[in-house]
Amino acid sequence: MNLATPQSLRFVLRYAGQPAGEQRLTLEPMGRGWRVVLEAQVDLPPPRTRHRWESDLDPRGFPRRYVERVEGNGGGVMEVDFSREDGLVVVSQGRDDFAIPYLADLHDPLSLVVAVSRLELEVGGVAQFGLVGGRAYAERLPDQSLTLPWGETPVRVYRLRPGLSLLYFDAEGYPVRLTQKVGDHVFEAELLAVELLQPKSKEKEGPHGRSRRRRRRRRFE
Repeated sequence: MNLATPQSLRFVLRYAGQPAGEQRLTLEPMGRGWRVVLEAQVDLPPPRTRHRWESDLDPRGFPRRYVERVEGNGGGVMEVDFSREDGLVVVSQGRDDFAIPYLADLHDPLSLVVAVSRLELEVGGVAQFGLVGGRAYAERLPDQSLTLPWGETPVRVYRLRPGLSLLYFDAEGYPVRLTQKVGDHVFEAELLAVELLQPKSKEKEGPHGRSRRRRRRRRFE
């Protein structure tokens, strides 16, 4: 997955095998690092909700700032600032703030997916990642071949714990499928297309003075 190229990944969502919405993952270079944004419209399981996750990553792929927003089902906003200079991680949720010492590298949910895509583990190998308030473990499972919209695709498979999520990456490191057990059913995101985006420096103004981003489909039609 080439993070030097602005791009947008479009996914279809399924819950218990039924259509459950859609999501888009945008990856863009930003200064000395990257911005990763995941936006999702989730129709199942009810109630219908909209989600937005945003992570600003440093050159090594660790987050500087993470924001999570949910609309529907009570909603809410959570923001996490990772300050190496101050040695603190500050979590803000509503009117509540708390801080913990920043003693080791930490990930958020988006930077974790990017980090797992870069792993070079043998089958059976396990990598540990620090998270705010805990740890995550990624175990390399045997490779598989998935039938995806563009045909049979060899994939690397990782199991994440806790949560028992499965992440499937193609040979280029793109997340082509993500699954997670939700209650008695499986929630699934499957990649449909990758669209290359024009760099911000090449954006053109639209008829109302706003810049408009041109998209060019790359593959997976």
